[in-house]
Amino acid sequence: MNATLRAATLKGHDVELTWSDGRPPATLPLIWLRDNCPAGQHPDTRQRLVDTFAIADDIGVRALAVDAAGRKLEIEWADGGGVSRFDAGFLSALRFNPDVLPVARWSWNRDEMTGHVPSVAHAAFMSDETAVKEFLEQVERVGFSFVEGVPATPEATQAVAARIAYTRQTIFGGYWDFTANMEHKDTAYTSMRIGPHTDGTYSLDAPGYQMFHCLAAECTGGENVLIDGLRIAEIMQRDAPADFKLLTELAIPGQYIDEGRGIHLMARRPLFRLDDSGTLVQVSYNNYDRAPFTLPPARQRAFYRALARFDALCNDPSLQHRRRLLPGSVLLFDNWRVLHARDAYTGYRRLAGVYLNKEDVESRLRSLRSRAGEAV
Repeated sequence: MNATLRAATLKGHDVELTWSDGRPPATLPLIWLRDNCPAGQHPDTRQRLVDTFAIADDIGVRALAVDAAGRKLEIEWADGGGVSRFDAGFLSALRFNPDVLPVARWSWNRDEMTGHVPSVAHAAFMSDETAVKEFLEQVERVGFSFVEGVPATPEATQAVAARIAYTRQTIFGGYWDFTANMEHKDTAYTSMRIGPHTDGTYSLDAPGYQMFHCLAAECTGGENVLIDGLRIAEIMQRDAPADFKLLTELAIPGQYIDEGRGIHLMARRPLFRLDDSGTLVQVSYNNYDRAPFTLPPARQRAFYRALARFDALCNDPSLQHRRRLLPGSVLLFDNWRVLHARDAYTGYRRLAGVYLNKEDVESRLRSLRSRAGEAV
C-alpha cells in the first residue's frame, strides 16, 4: 500500500524521506533523484531523456519541500535544472531488489492440489479481460492453469494462445499439431513414456510457458503429470542443502541434435537458477537432453548424487498432479517452474500447442493489472 510523505530532509548529498505510516525512512542520493526525474522522461515512450552522465557528482538543491497532503516531493535544483516533482506513491514503492512481477507464489504437492486445480471457462476467457487476468494470476501463483470448454480444433487452440501473447517460433515451428509420427527428433513425437522434465534446456532462453491442447485421445494411457519445481527446491534446500547448493552452482549443458536439418543447439545453466537475492528464478532439467560433460571425480560423483535426489523427488507420486488431457481442456504452464511428464499410451493421440515467451506473458499480466488499478 502506498504511503504519504511526512517530511523530506536534506542530508549532505542525500534526501531522507519519512513516512506518515511510520515505516523506516528512505534515503535517496540527489544524483538518483535527478536521474529519475519524471520530467526527464519522454511523455509517450516513458524512456529516460536525462543525460545521466552530465549530472555533477556534487549536484545541489535550492529548495526541498513536501506538499501539504504529503503526496508530492518537490526539488528545485541549484544548477538551473528546474523543478522535479515525485509522487509519494512512486517513492514508497521503490525497492532495492524490485520484483520483475510481484506475485505470491504457492508451492504445492499432490494432496494440496486436489480440489484446487485452477481453471477458467473458455467463453469468459475469450470475451472478458478479467478472466484472462485471473487465468494468468493462477499461472503465476501455482505454475499452471486450464481453460475449460475449448473446441477441439487447431483454430481454437491458436485463438486461446493469441488472447495471451504472440507465439514463439522454435525448431518445432510456432503452432505445433502432432501425433506419434517422429516428425522431429524428440521423444514427444512418440507414444513412449516421457519422464519429468522442462523444455528447452538446449536453448539460451528456454521457452517461458508451454500450452497443450489435446485434439483427440482415442487411446489408453497417456496420463499427463505436472510437478512443482518450486516445492522440490524447497524440500532440497531444507533436507539436502549441499545437494541443493551444488545444483545452483553447476551449469549443466543441454543439447538438441538433428543432423538431417543441420541443427545442433546447445546451452548451459544450473538446474536451480537463483537471482542475486537468492530467490529461485528457473528450474531447468531434462535428463534426455543433457549433454556429456566432465568434472573432477569427487565433484562428478556429488553431482550424480544430487541429480538422483532431484529426480527421485520428481518421480515421487506424492509430489505429482496427474490428469489425462482430453479434448476441451487447454493447459498453460510455467516451463521455468513446473516439470511435466507423460505416461506411455497405446492408440491415437493428437496434441496441439505453442510456446510463449516469459517476458510477453508477464507483460500481458502487468498491463491487465495496470488497467485494474493494481500494482504491476
